[in-house]
Amino acid sequence: MRNRSLGALLLLGAVIPFTSCAVDPALTSITLTPTGYTALLGQCGTQQVVANFTAMGNYTRPGHATVTRDITSSVTWFSYDTQLVTMSPDGVMSVVTCADTSATGFKANTLISASMHGFHGLIQTTATIDLVQPAKTTSAISRVVSLSIVKLSNSVGSARYVAVGKAANGMLVPLDGKIQWSSSNPQAVRVDASTGIARAMTAGKATVIATYTGNDGSSAAGSVEFGSLAQN
Repeated sequence: MRNRSLGALLLLGAVIPFTSCAVDPALTSITLTPTGYTALLGQCGTQQVVANFTAMGNYTRPGHATVTRDITSSVTWFSYDTQLVTMSPDGVMSVVTCADTSATGFKANTLISASMHGFHGLIQTTATIDLVQPAKTTSAISRVVSLSIVKLSNSVGSARYVAVGKAANGMLVPLDGKIQWSSSNPQAVRVDASTGIARAMTAGKATVIATYTGNDGSSAAGSVEFGSLAQN
């Protein structure tokens, strides 16, 4: 009887790890990168700030290390105030309001969220968006020191890009100067110099490059990988 019980325990010990490993990891939390943005409002009728959010899902199961996956295109994006910002299905935030020249010291903030069903039901996390009215006079705080490139639209073999300025303090700044677009490999990917629309011409990869010259004399550059013809 004792040997039979011992055999049953050994069998149970063999089955438990196997069953545990057979269970798929479950989503338990979502991490957004970045955790928020501060953006300067541009003049009405001009291109406002756009920016990318990335959603990383943390998946767990008993007795195993956490698995992290990029779920940016799988989560549901939501803006708490669509009169200030909107969110696209692939995590692109767009500022949809503009600077009020009659207001001084105007500031507004809102939240965006990413959600997805997981182990504990609906799992959601938020990020803060702070919008700032530009000062009446040119400020060094909003001087562009680097560029961020955002893909606004995408179809087979083509994509449209927008450049957004970044100040030294990390604030996103709408661009009021001249933007020149180019490709590192024009034979594979051609980029319209003024619109930022890129088109794949043949197999091969290329980098889309934006060069900015501001009305205040500032200059900056940024780039992003276009990928291959099959990826776009």
